[in-house]
Amino acid sequence: MRSQPNSHNSLGGASDEELVERYSKHRDKQAFGVLYKRYAHLVYGSALKYMKDEETANDMVAQVFEKLYRKLPEVNVQNFKSYVYGSVRNECIARLRKIKSERQKKDNYSLDENIAGTFMENEGMLRLVENTESLEEKVADAMATLNDEQRQCVTLFFFEKKSYKEITEMTPFDLKQVKSYLQNGKRNLRNALEQTLERFS
Repeated sequence: MRSQPNSHNSLGGASDEELVERYSKHRDKQAFGVLYKRYAHLVYGSALKYMKDEETANDMVAQVFEKLYRKLPEVNVQNFKSYVYGSVRNECIARLRKIKSERQKKDNYSLDENIAGTFMENEGMLRLVENTESLEEKVADAMATLNDEQRQCVTLFFFEKKSYKEITEMTPFDLKQVKSYLQNGKRNLRNALEQTLERFS
């Protein structure tokens, strides 16, 4: 007596639409498993193009199919392949934005700490540094008091770690002007931060 083929094998010849309908209506996990097997490598390849990292791409495969597992019964999918590609694209873009945001926040905090330490070292500034949001706000307010030339040079020198020579190449200022704008900008920024400390104390 010949054994009957198991349902997973019998589903292997089903179309994407049939598998999606079967999973959506009956929560057939085997149907979803076939879809996973059919498209996991395509999701991985697409994610790798966005993320440029194999481990992260593998994470994205799991994340994409986890969402598909939850969302497929709730949406009307006409073309599963297109839907999958759209899903992985959206997930990768969201992840990249999150990474960029976290990196920017970390960089901003480091820069704010650096500029605070550069211009003064006292108990009031240390207390201000402990409050990240307050520090970022106060440094931004102090920077806003500088004129355009001073602000540009201070930003490039202290925030972006550019040398005098690099600043002259990036701006219309000559070396003498750059040094002057930095000297005056640093003094004015120090005064603005000191006034902030007086209000903060």
